[in-house]
Amino acid sequence: MTKRIFFVGIFALAVLWVTSVVTSGVYVTTQLFKAQEDIAQAKTALTSFSFEEARVQAQEAHATLASAKNVLPFVRSASWLPFAGEAVGSFADVIDSSEALVEAFDPVIDLGLDLMRLSGITQEYLQEVESGISPEVTFDDLSTETKRAVLQRLAASSDDLDLLVAELEILEEEISLLTESIQLGPLLSILDPLVSDLRGAREPLEMLSIAARLLPAFGGLDEPSSILLLFLNNNELRPGGGFIGSYGVMEMSGGDIAHLETADVYGLDRAVEGQVTRTPPEPLTRYNATMEWFFRDSNWSPDFAASSMQSIELFLEEVRLLTESFPIPVTNYTIPVTDHIDHLVGITPTYAADLLAITGPITVGGQTFTSENVADLLEYQVQYGYAASGIPVGQRKEILADLVNEMKTRLYSLSSQEWPEVFEASQTALREKQMLLYSTDTEIQEVLVQVGWAGEITSETADALMVVDANLASLKSDPAVERSVAYELFQNASDQWLGRVSIRYTHNGSFDWKTTRYRTYTRVYLPVGTELLSVDGSWLNDKTQNPTRATGPVDVVDELGLTSFGTFTSVEPGEENTLTFEFALSPAVGEAIESGVYDLTVLKQAGGQNNALTLDLDFGKNVTQASPGEDSGEWGDDVYRLNTILDQDVQIRVEL
Repeated sequence: MTKRIFFVGIFALAVLWVTSVVTSGVYVTTQLFKAQEDIAQAKTALTSFSFEEARVQAQEAHATLASAKNVLPFVRSASWLPFAGEAVGSFADVIDSSEALVEAFDPVIDLGLDLMRLSGITQEYLQEVESGISPEVTFDDLSTETKRAVLQRLAASSDDLDLLVAELEILEEEISLLTESIQLGPLLSILDPLVSDLRGAREPLEMLSIAARLLPAFGGLDEPSSILLLFLNNNELRPGGGFIGSYGVMEMSGGDIAHLETADVYGLDRAVEGQVTRTPPEPLTRYNATMEWFFRDSNWSPDFAASSMQSIELFLEEVRLLTESFPIPVTNYTIPVTDHIDHLVGITPTYAADLLAITGPITVGGQTFTSENVADLLEYQVQYGYAASGIPVGQRKEILADLVNEMKTRLYSLSSQEWPEVFEASQTALREKQMLLYSTDTEIQEVLVQVGWAGEITSETADALMVVDANLASLKSDPAVERSVAYELFQNASDQWLGRVSIRYTHNGSFDWKTTRYRTYTRVYLPVGTELLSVDGSWLNDKTQNPTRATGPVDVVDELGLTSFGTFTSVEPGEENTLTFEFALSPAVGEAIESGVYDLTVLKQAGGQNNALTLDLDFGKNVTQASPGEDSGEWGDDVYRLNTILDQDVQIRVEL
């Protein structure tokens, strides 16, 4: 009887223990689901600048996770069971990861509340705006003192933001690994959105961290900064983004534009004609009849930093020549001049069109500019329209100054709800190299390089490819010319690794006021050690000056850590031409293939269109894994094939 009672008691205790373990597990799972919802709501509140609400949701998530943690010991009591130990550990890992993410919100919320306080914007105000009661605050509404205070607070947070971004990257990797190891379905349904929330929180934080490093310097927080603006006309594509048809000098102080003046580049260049003696790059002389190297042609390097340094050097040299010839105060010149440059910003009409899509049409000088017509209308006005309006040739680009000033006014007048659109358009322009930045401050420049906004030509992979066009004396024909680039890699009968780059130019335009036959000096950049074997489609000059279609020379140059092959080609309106380079691969590329891991960086030209890119890489042995992946129909053979659009720099990795 005693034994029976004993065993009944043991059984009852066992049932009670199992019940408590199961109940605790269900409770922990329920709390984790609730915490995940709180985290998602906190992230949503952050992205809408509702920092007080984000704090409330974060605190609720903290409390929910703490509650789950309190009952975790009951779940852990089953960890000795073979089938339960891993699941118990998973519960603890998910709780820890969730807590780490919630804690990451705290400094962001503090920063957001501080910035709102400094700018004078309250949570109640935002709620009123959302309901339509109050008008939206604009950038113009903020005083200089407010802008300075905001920049100071942002600058003070830069180190903390950098650390936070690094921690979130580690956390994202840890949660991704945890997702792969967890077997319990309910926990996976918590982790998957957690990874999404984490990524959604990290990306704007990265932008905020970058802004904290750059805005104080570019905005003239500690001392006024002088910025050289280059209006890079990518309708006349040049290696550094586009022909410098116009430029501007902008003085920033305390986050405000203290002075902004733009002008026709020829105003400065012609003012110093006869004094400039620099010899231009030889292709400019050979194909563009350029005898002296003026500021307008300074962006010959496809590396934007090198191009910017050259532009600043030639600009300041011409300013010096001008001021020595006409020694008057800087402010009295009819063209923008300055005696020093701190930073440089290059923008293309592509970016201007994206901004006009946000601001809406702008009417200046009797012309209405929209996102669809800005490039063509501006070009027509400065080439022909000015004469019909009775404007002197020296003032033909004043309409650009009017447009820039009115766009600045419109952007400053945008409501705070529209600011994210401007940020997104700017992000896209920076990523796609339609806006590029350079700083003479080495620390600032290092940040620009790290985040990929400097247009730097660099490659840490074994193989590299970049195609660079330079429109030489073919008007504004680039929009009419469709390009596609194909890169092939293969072994010949002697087991030598060869490569072939083919650039197909299809001229879809016709002869008119802005379009003519396309003339380009094309350079292909490849790893040092690449040996040129042959070129097809290279011409001595265009059809009118080279009717026999004599083959042109190829310039082989080591620069920017790569080898370039440069030659001239041309294509008539309505016709097509393919320029093909064949070469022996650099020994380092062959060694990478033989090692079983091949990687390639394909670099986009600054200001270039988003052109088609085709890769056809025959390695002679099975491709086991690749990133980006091939289409499923291409799996299981020796060739890596990819058809994509090159809208930004891209890295390819193939494991063999």
